[in-house]
This record gives sequence, C-alpha cells and structure tokens, in this order.
Amino acid sequence: MKPLTLALLALLFVTPALTAQRPGGGGASQSPRQQRPSTQSQSQSQYRQGTVTAAKQQQRDRLRTQATTQQRQQYQSAEQSMQQLRTQTRDMVRTASASTVSTNQLQQQRDQIREQLRTMQQQREAVMQGLNNDQRTAVEQRTRTMQQTQQRIETHLRNMDQELANSSPNTQRLAEQARIVERESAQYQQQYRLVGDDLSLRNQ
Repeated sequence: MKPLTLALLALLFVTPALTAQRPGGGGASQSPRQQRPSTQSQSQSQYRQGTVTAAKQQQRDRLRTQATTQQRQQYQSAEQSMQQLRTQTRDMVRTASASTVSTNQLQQQRDQIREQLRTMQQQREAVMQGLNNDQRTAVEQRTRTMQQTQQRIETHLRNMDQELANSSPNTQRLAEQARIVERESAQYQQQYRLVGDDLSLRNQ
C-alpha cells in the first residue's frame, strides 16, 4: 500500500478520538472544571440559608429572654377572647340557618359578637403596648396584616347591621356574613399565634 494511502487511513482513525477528548466534543463526561461552578453555587446557597436560619434563631433567643410573665398572661387572655369570638359567630350561623328564628334573637347575638370583638381588641392592644421597641419591630409586618384582617371583620359586621335593620332580614345572608366573620376571625387568630411564636409568648 502506498505511503500516502496509509497516512490518510491513520488520519481517519485519529480524528474521531481527538474530537471525543475536546470540551463539548461529545465525551462521556464533563471535565471537573466544568462541574465546579454548579457545585460552588450550591455551596454558596446553602451557606446563605444557614446564615439566615442562624440569624433568625439568634433573634428568637434574644426576644425569648425579653418576654415577661405579664406579657404572656396578657397574650393568653387575648387569644381566649379570639376563640370565644369564633364560637359566638358559629352560634349565629346555626341560629340564622334554623327554620324559624326571631330577629330579636339575631340582634342579641350580633351585639354579643360586637362586644366580644371590642374586648378582644382591647386585650390585643394591651399586649402591643406592653412590648418594647425590639419586640414591636420584630412583629411590625404581622401587626399590619392583623389590622387589615380586623378591618375586614368590621366590614362584614356592618353588613350584618344593615341586614338586621330591615323589617324582614334575610337570614341566609346573615348566616353567610356570620360564616365570613368566623373565617376571618380564624385567620386573625392564626396571625396572632404567629406573633406569639415570634415573641415566645405562647405556651409551649
């Protein structure tokens, strides 16, 4: 066989092997240098998450030492009022859903709900006023969320007032408004519990 032919055959066999070894040339695996950025990114993300978690735990520990017995007692009283508010709204749902019900009975239950809401607000405000600046700052966002929920509760209570002002109130609409108040009250209570968790005021 001629030397030129041999050289061409050798080139045909060597070229695929070289291509397979080049970066991005279809090799079975990437080089360690190519894998390093992904691994480094994961390590940085885990480090940041660990740092955030450690910072939150340090804040929790600091706030726990600031919580007083009086604050915890005030917190528990307000949460009990929230639970009572939910119980009263459920009672009104049952009353309004009954086959026969008097407007006077519905008005009495509405008044009880309003009074319970007022008590709950006063107790919650007492808790917030007793917080120091550090504690108040820690739950500032949650407090704003609770105020928005409270405004929705008051809106639905005004809707109940308007319905009960009619000569023949629609009991189905009253029952629906009471359900919404109970649902919003449950959300309000959950938000309040998160405040208690942040400040270590809840019974563990």
